[in-house]
Parts: sequence; C-alpha cells; structure tokens
Amino acid sequence: MSYYVKVILGFIVLDLYLNVGIAKSSQFFIQVLLVLMFFPLLKGILTLTKVKEYKNIGIDFHQKWWINMTIGFMIGFSFWLMKYILVYLFGGFKVTGVMSFPEMVPSVVMIMLIFLVGSFLNDIIVRGFVFGHLKGKIPVKWVFIISLLLYSLDDSWNEGFSMSNMVFSLLLGLSLTYATFKTGSLWANTGIHWGLNVCYGIFNGPLGSTDGGIIITKYEQSTIFLEIIGYIVPVLMFLFVYLLRNKFEREK
Repeated sequence: MSYYVKVILGFIVLDLYLNVGIAKSSQFFIQVLLVLMFFPLLKGILTLTKVKEYKNIGIDFHQKWWINMTIGFMIGFSFWLMKYILVYLFGGFKVTGVMSFPEMVPSVVMIMLIFLVGSFLNDIIVRGFVFGHLKGKIPVKWVFIISLLLYSLDDSWNEGFSMSNMVFSLLLGLSLTYATFKTGSLWANTGIHWGLNVCYGIFNGPLGSTDGGIIITKYEQSTIFLEIIGYIVPVLMFLFVYLLRNKFEREK
C-alpha cells in the first residue's frame, strides 16, 4: 500500500471517528471513552504511516507551548466577541436574559472543556495530521491549501454544506492554518480555535442553541450586511495573527 493511500485512509478513519463516533454519541460517558481511545487510534495510524511520534504532527510540549496557546485563546475569544458585539449593535440579535449564577459556573466549565477537546481533536486531524504527513513531501504552499480546504469541507459536519459556510470556513481557516504553519505545532492554532468556540458557547451553549448560552439571545432575521460582518471579522483576525506572528514561540 502506497504512503499516500495510507495517509488518506488514516485521515478518513480519524475524521469519521471524530464527527460520527464522538460527536454523534448521545451518552456522555461513551463520548469520554471515545475521546480517550482517539489517541491510541491516532498512534496506531501514525505507526502505520511511519510518522510515528505525536510531535511530528504538532503535538509537542515545547518549553513555551502554553504561551502560544494563551495568546491564541485571547485572539480567538477577542475577535469572536467583537463579532457578536457588532452583530448585536446592528440588530442581529437581542439579549433576553442571563443564566443564573448557580447554573452559570458548571456551564462555563462544560463550555471550556467541551470546546477544548473538540477544537484540539479537529486541529490534530485537519492540520497536524496533514502538515505532519505532507510537509517535506510536496511544496508547503500546497500543504497549506490542502489543509485549508479540508478544514472548510470538514466544518460542514457542524454547519451543513453551503457556499456561504464554505467561504466563512475558508476565511476562518486562514488564521488557524497559518498559526500551525508559522509555529510548527498546534498550540497557537488550538488556542485561537478554542477561544472563539468558547465565545460562541457563551452566547449559544455547547450545543449551539440560542437559549442555551450564558447570555440568552433571540436572533432576528439575517441580512446581507450581517453576513458580511461574519466574513470581515475572520479576515481581520488573520491580519492580526499575521502581524503578531513573531510573538509566537516556534517549535525548535
């Protein structure tokens, strides 16, 4: 079996495992078990493709990995908060209430944990796995483009397939893919991904419901202008990540 066939099959197995196995499971303890089993499965696939080590796909706890993740989280959270503020100011939704404090604490913990795991596993598959197997085999610009396109297609598991979602995911994926490319590891990328998802969870809850968030909202009918805001914010975030590129610690 050729190297590229193994890589493609490995990617498909991991992607289905995450988006069908873990994401579609209705039992929390089964989800936890499946998450724990993801890493032995990943290790087995890496052994089969001869990439072998986790660090070769960006899971490398270098000395300042947590700095990259913290900076990334602040970037992702801040830009997505800006997005929600703009949508609110231009009439995209109304705030109808706030979750009570006794309910808020466990909800925040769940949002933080669920989106950390979901973001990290997705980043491993569509960026770490792709860069780890293709970088050095083909020109890096093509590795970047392939990873970006796979992320955009993969996001249809969550948002459904449409041209508007494809464009949005491509624009969002620029920051995530560039952070992986620039640092040589997943931490800045996962920080950004985690941060914006946590902000999303505050307004929509872990399951994406308008009445399931910490801040309870009621959305109005979308307009072209509001949709444009959804495109502009990820572009601005990418420009910010690019300008801040030398602040990230690169894997040695």
